[in-house]
Amino acid sequence: MLERHEMEVFLALAEELHFGRTAERLHVSTARVSQTIAKLERRVGAPLFHRTSHRVELAPLGRDLYDEVRPAWDRISAAVVRAVEPGRGVTGTLRVAFTGRAAGQLLVAAAQEFRARHPDCDVQI
Repeated sequence: MLERHEMEVFLALAEELHFGRTAERLHVSTARVSQTIAKLERRVGAPLFHRTSHRVELAPLGRDLYDEVRPAWDRISAAVVRAVEPGRGVTGTLRVAFTGRAAGQLLVAAAQEFRARHPDCDVQI
């Protein structure tokens, strides 16, 4: 079984394909990213990434793992957010207004994203 931090490091590195950017994104050291991936590869028994001093790319096994895990991880993360939000008070009604066409387009897009993230909150434009 993979631990949460191992999954976060794996998914971030698979998306960034750069140890330094992955470390920045996760607020950890580059060495921590490297150690976590090495540990994960030992556990899996095969390389998940091909790396040189200039390039990082997913190995076929890593690509397969990413394609299987990413949607499940997104669902798990969303479920946790939905469980936590009512306790944090992200419910009720949000009323927003705008002037100007460009602002309206931006606001509608932002409202759709907010609705998706906070289904228990009513958004009124």
